[in-house]
Amino acid sequence: MNISNYFYWDEVFSTEEIKNINSLLNKHRKKREASYLKSKPAKKTSTVYPIKIEFLKENLKKIFLKIIEANQNHYGYDIYSNNFNDETELHYNIYKKGEEYEWHIDAEVFKNSDIKLTVLINISDSSFSGGDFNLLDSNKPTLVSELNKPGSMIIFNSFFLHRVNPVTKGTRKTLTIFVKGPAFK
Repeated sequence: MNISNYFYWDEVFSTEEIKNINSLLNKHRKKREASYLKSKPAKKTSTVYPIKIEFLKENLKKIFLKIIEANQNHYGYDIYSNNFNDETELHYNIYKKGEEYEWHIDAEVFKNSDIKLTVLINISDSSFSGGDFNLLDSNKPTLVSELNKPGSMIIFNSFFLHRVNPVTKGTRKTLTIFVKGPAFK
């Protein structure tokens, strides 16, 4: 469903699928995101684990189809065919009490390509409070409340400013998929 500057899907994953995904993520996560890769100057206090798609490929097939369809029908970006190959890295984000990610955009470090779309999937396996996701829409924050529900997914233009407010209770977990393509001209 389209809301303003993003699209969302409810219940792309069941509770059982979320448990399975978290189990796989915990099994295959190796190292945290290097501190030099964290956005500057945006404050980012969550823990991020880069993880290769190969470990979740079977679980994410239906997600890839939704991303491709949303791009074809609504965004029309030239995206790479290898966005979902085994070596592509996702981000497994864990936000505990007090952790946040201030206003930022998602951008490619190497300018021969750009991140066109950002996909966030709520894979929280326990309840949490706070951690609301906002997009900046016409100079005012838009609350994306749909992302608060485990199993939900959103997609939006990566160049839109967005943030995760501090978690006030529990742990918020998300998967981030960056959909890349040739550099914007």
